[in-house]
Amino acid sequence: MINLPFVRLFSMPAFEGLRVLRIFILRRPDEDINRLVEIIKLTELNAASYDFDASIVLHDIVPKDAAHTGVMFYRICVEAVLLVELPEWAKLMTLGRGRFIKRLSSEDYRDIRSLFRQAKLLEDPPSSEDVAWWDNIQAHVRLQNDAEKLRRARVAEQLSIQYESTRLAKLGLPLEPRWMAIEDNTVGYDVLSYNPGQFGPLNKLIEVKSSIASPLRFFLTRNEWEQANKFGKAYVFHVWDLQREPAVLYEKTVEQIAPHVPQDNKKGQWKTAVIPVGV
Repeated sequence: MINLPFVRLFSMPAFEGLRVLRIFILRRPDEDINRLVEIIKLTELNAASYDFDASIVLHDIVPKDAAHTGVMFYRICVEAVLLVELPEWAKLMTLGRGRFIKRLSSEDYRDIRSLFRQAKLLEDPPSSEDVAWWDNIQAHVRLQNDAEKLRRARVAEQLSIQYESTRLAKLGLPLEPRWMAIEDNTVGYDVLSYNPGQFGPLNKLIEVKSSIASPLRFFLTRNEWEQANKFGKAYVFHVWDLQREPAVLYEKTVEQIAPHVPQDNKKGQWKTAVIPVGV
């Protein structure tokens, strides 16, 4: 586990400290790393400008056989840190190399820009090696984003389970909601709960959505909407605003969502729609 802040690892003092440290490790491979740091501090003129605590952490992250000189060293360092931890600004990388570079022109990203420039990742036009590097990082960022979305989805589903369990107890129904998104992902809804009926409990089918958007909204797929129409009044949407603490639930019926759903036109068919929630 990394105990240092990301900004210290992703910095020129950390990278330069690691570069010098790797040179000394080659000279004295059997020397303790902390002893090497002491030697560097005594013999290197620029030693005071290095962040050796961060450099030692980087030493465990950056491949041991990586080049310790030239452009490739900085490029490997940038990639190694981003593969371990992704800051919020890394999501901008999925917008495309050009747009990301434009965002880096902001004064807020000055230090980050200097690292990318040192690694020659801002060259125009990019080489095939540059493109391969960006493709690899963008794929990793997208994978992490997907994992984060799934995590939020599971949090929202658990909130719906808890909410429905409490609601059923208040209604006096001796039943518990079922987490269908885990048990059977083909049924077309995430949680199975119940409503009281004249002749016994009635199924309440819940599609759970999580949102951190402002204004509050969620994505609706064509398949989800077809499922909603098939089940009609038994089907509801649970939209959880995860920006609030505690999270706030908005329950929407099929009838309430319908006015926001797009219509097909001639041979064109909609696949995904953005649905506003409102208060």
